Amino acid sequence: MLGLLYETPPDWAKRVLADPGALMLDHLFCERKAAAMALHTLRCHGPRFPKLKQLMKDLAAEEMQHAEQCEAFLKDMPRPFPILGGNKYAQGLRKLWQVKGRDTFLDMLLVCSLIEARSAERFKLLADEARGSTLGNFYSDLYASEVNHYKLFVELGTDFFGEEATQKRLHEMRIAEAELIQSLPAGVRIH
Repeated sequence: MLGLLYETPPDWAKRVLADPGALMLDHLFCERKAAAMALHTLRCHGPRFPKLKQLMKDLAAEEMQHAEQCEAFLKDMPRPFPILGGNKYAQGLRKLWQVKGRDTFLDMLLVCSLIEARSAERFKLLADEARGSTLGNFYSDLYASEVNHYKLFVELGTDFFGEEATQKRLHEMRIAEAELIQSLPAGVRIH
């Protein structure tokens, strides 16, 4: 369903859940960035694609709700030090949409879809590892949400740029995403 070309090993979840505060802090930052990206998309591309107006407002609100849930969990966890230097995964994917001669909006939509797909995959692993706990239920709910976000971005690409162009570019980006995620050092991060 998600089309990812690299599967995160199941032991990843056990490893990152050993430091739940650091994981939740990273997750909080990811949710805030996702909300900001939705608003950026609306601001930059809403005039060209009016369909985005309500979709991106709703998406930003949902991502902020997820951030608030992360903050609530963090209150009961030891506060870790934030990892400095930004998210290497997101930075690497953003380079994919800086290709000259392309409509960068399609690339941006597809990068967002890949981030959501990878989040969904990892939330499922976390939900399975923490099954039966409040944290496990949280990640189970987020898994479904991230799958929907993944589908939304792919559907927008298809609506605006056509099925063939979207699927062709998505396949190219999936190859790059698989290489990128495998090249990153292990850490307590969602991506």
